[in-house]
Amino acid sequence: MTRVKIAIAALGLAVAASGIGFILKAGPASAQEIFAGSWDVFNVHAAPWLDANVDSKPYLNEEIARGRITFMADSVQGPGFLNCDKAHFEVMKVPPEYLFQGGLTDAARQAKDLGFAEGEIVQLSMSCISDDADISMDFDLIDQDTAVFALDNMIYRMKRVKAE
Repeated sequence: MTRVKIAIAALGLAVAASGIGFILKAGPASAQEIFAGSWDVFNVHAAPWLDANVDSKPYLNEEIARGRITFMADSVQGPGFLNCDKAHFEVMKVPPEYLFQGGLTDAARQAKDLGFAEGEIVQLSMSCISDDADISMDFDLIDQDTAVFALDNMIYRMKRVKAE
């Protein structure tokens, strides 16, 4: 083989290798991508299932009610136990019956009352194993900039923080 052919072959291999690297980098996005960024809690109210269950009592977590939650590629910055250095995320589409771990008593109607459109809902399931506690929490997208989660029989509503 001549030097020119070797150079062309080497260049071809380099282009192919960089293409493979690009394909690998362009693979599946981080699981939390649609939720990526910062969210501010702006509203908290008692969960709708409390009407049917007199034994359950709501508990307002003041720190979380005034908090900001930031979802990053593999971690979460947030108030209290929501802060997680090694988070695992899974995004899925779920029917209203899956909201709040199946806690709604009339899922379709209550989901609509909470602001969800009909059909499937985008849900981010976050889990975190830490020294303090193991956490599993679901965040549900009402629209591109509004999400909710439940904690201690309270519904926390968040707004996406716009980049400045």
